Amino acid sequence: MLTEPTTGMLDLNEYRNKIYPRVFLIDELIQELQYALGEAADMEADFPIAKEWLHGLAVGYVIDRGERFTFISKRHLGDQLTEAALDEMAQANFARDFKFRLVKTIFGGFALEGAADHCATAIFVGPIWEWVVNYFGKDLVVAFPSYDLLFLTPADDEQGISNLKMELYKIQGMGIEKRIGDYLFLYKKEEKAWSFIGEVGGE
Repeated sequence: MLTEPTTGMLDLNEYRNKIYPRVFLIDELIQELQYALGEAADMEADFPIAKEWLHGLAVGYVIDRGERFTFISKRHLGDQLTEAALDEMAQANFARDFKFRLVKTIFGGFALEGAADHCATAIFVGPIWEWVVNYFGKDLVVAFPSYDLLFLTPADDEQGISNLKMELYKIQGMGIEKRIGDYLFLYKKEEKAWSFIGEVGGE
């Protein structure tokens, strides 16, 4: 499924049950926006409403229009919804419509399996991430190399982290679509805080 920026007007009430959060790479979306809209692009009005996260990643909001996701921008939002109401709606829709399960992987870590295109975004949805954290009850090392893949392992499992890194190395040569990056992140359970660890194969 494709994601696209657009400046066309949208009636958000028409799509209110199909609005979801979505993680994305900021630089990649800037390039797509400039390509799609050219000199007409207004980065302030047309760029997706989003919360910057870590290492060039952000979480925005999309409308599932069947064959593509359309990012919601300030221009779309207008006076239809506040950003807080948009976030509440998107989170509730995601938790309602997409179910996930934790599975043991063949490389010795864990994966979050569920709706295609949405696994990476699941960690940004409160009820889903709380369920994951409660399952392990400890700090976690997390990677989501593509929108369809999310791997994790307890932060105190050195072998699990090593296995996770090896899996990311393997994925680099597999031509997997909808890539995000071979990044490792740490989630501290007590602080409820994320940090960037590094990039597998990077500097």
